[in-house]
Amino acid sequence: MSKIPEHILNEIQDRCDIVEVVSSYIPLNPAGRNFKALCPFHHEKTPSFIVSPDKQIYHCFGCNSGGNVFNFVKEHEKIDFIDAVKMLAEKTGVKLPEYRQEKGEDSSLVSTIYTINDIAAGFYSGLLIKCAASTDVRRYVEKRGIEDAVLKKFRVGYADSSWRSLADYLTQRGIKHEMGLKAGLVLNGKDNSFYDLFRGRLVFPIFDVRGRVLGFGARVMDDSLPKYINSPETIVYKKAQHLYGLNFAKPHIREKGFAIISEGYLDVITSHQYGINNSISSLGTALTVEQIRLLRRYTHKVVMVYDADQAGEMATLRGLDLFLEEGMNVKIACLEKGHDPDSFIRKFGPRGFDAAIKKAKNLFEYKLGILKEKFNTDEPEAKAEIVKEMLGTINRVRNAVVKAEFIKNLSAELSIKEEAVWEELKKLGKGNRRSFSYAQGRQATGSREQETKRQVSISPAEKILVRLMLEDASVVDTVKGSLQPFDFKSPDVRHLIETLFSFNAEGTAIDARRLINYLEDKVSPHVISFIVNDEVRIKDKEKNIRDCINVIKKENKDRQLKDIQGRLSLAQKNGYKDEANDLLEEFNRLLKTGS
Repeated sequence: MSKIPEHILNEIQDRCDIVEVVSSYIPLNPAGRNFKALCPFHHEKTPSFIVSPDKQIYHCFGCNSGGNVFNFVKEHEKIDFIDAVKMLAEKTGVKLPEYRQEKGEDSSLVSTIYTINDIAAGFYSGLLIKCAASTDVRRYVEKRGIEDAVLKKFRVGYADSSWRSLADYLTQRGIKHEMGLKAGLVLNGKDNSFYDLFRGRLVFPIFDVRGRVLGFGARVMDDSLPKYINSPETIVYKKAQHLYGLNFAKPHIREKGFAIISEGYLDVITSHQYGINNSISSLGTALTVEQIRLLRRYTHKVVMVYDADQAGEMATLRGLDLFLEEGMNVKIACLEKGHDPDSFIRKFGPRGFDAAIKKAKNLFEYKLGILKEKFNTDEPEAKAEIVKEMLGTINRVRNAVVKAEFIKNLSAELSIKEEAVWEELKKLGKGNRRSFSYAQGRQATGSREQETKRQVSISPAEKILVRLMLEDASVVDTVKGSLQPFDFKSPDVRHLIETLFSFNAEGTAIDARRLINYLEDKVSPHVISFIVNDEVRIKDKEKNIRDCINVIKKENKDRQLKDIQGRLSLAQKNGYKDEANDLLEEFNRLLKTGS
């Protein structure tokens, strides 16, 4: 059972409609009493993802993902159960009790750092608002064309040139210098003094997906170096795990079906100002696996925006192979030389930028084009170099069909035999599980990639009986008079039966969505959703109950007989005559009993 009280979980669920929550992530289509969609948790062409408004449960019959509204948010957002509850509590206005973080994590320090960051963001933002129009920072903001509404949205601020402005302000707020140091906002000086990290710079708060301030980036307003200074890593800020602007962009990314990634803070801010709200930034670093997996919660399609110089760098393109390895579709849009997204949008407007995005090419196509310009494709050695470079990208592709198609296209573009390219891929991939043969690749073009499917091992009789018990509490009394938990084969079903019997004894009914919370540490949510989302109509309920009880009794008897036979065989083999006689007697006695 979760550390969050059951009545709190129930209240949140009562205020949440799972259809409304799920449809805010993926499009749902009516299907009888339920709703259907392509599963967001595995690749499929035919919808097998079902959401039941009556049961407030979802289940995918393709990958067996399933559960209640908490499980969906947890799985889609890639967060833990507690954070999923917090998200839905915020959405529904339910106040949560104080919750202690898991062992080893100083939750008090984490909370304090978030508070200090929020105070600092307010301080810097206030300084920018107070600046007169004639000051350098105001002139700079005006020159960049940033509107006040966008400055407020992103909480952009200003750190003045004083050495201790923020440090002194934090002291006035009762915050010790040591805590400012742990937040990465102040630095140690001589003689145990402290001074501000950011001075004379435009300051950009960096948010997590929930809108909490993690850290800051700060930019000079002239040509001095370094151009940018960023917060150091702290207990709450790990640069490689976050994307700038994602907290604002995520609903628009879902709506538009793809994300636009650029390099800088101002690229994102200008994009949002002009209505290009699915724009985010990599925080000025090469993209990491953690950032890609974070983004994958919201989309599988990405357009990287580069200027002409960046897009021509092979090192830059090789870094994008990570997207393919994570099963994402990545395209590259190249802007005119000398322009980044910020300057391009201000000059050509959102329509010009949209046109550039529509011209984006997939990574395979773009990279091959650059290589063909670089090498003389009339020479066999040059073709070999191109193949070698391209296979480094192709070998990262997860989907067997896509991989085979890329090989086919590469062969056609270079006028070489497809088998030869497969042979080179085989050499490249020795010891690499992603590599496979030409024959396997040819076979893959006619079949879809195998997906990992969660297993549910429950007999039909056990499944039907538990479903009926959850639909009608009176069935629990009937089952209770005929069966015990140990009569069931599935350990998951035993836990379910024990719980249903227990609630029945207390005179309390429990539905599937609450049962998932109650048994979260014992039974996987997808097992319960698999049972209750069975839409097969049961015509004669009483007969089905009797039949299921009889089948379960017989199956249990057969298991016991098989177990005794095994022990009897072992006893006879080892010469344990007395034990063998006892087991034989037990076997015959059980054999004579009714099923």
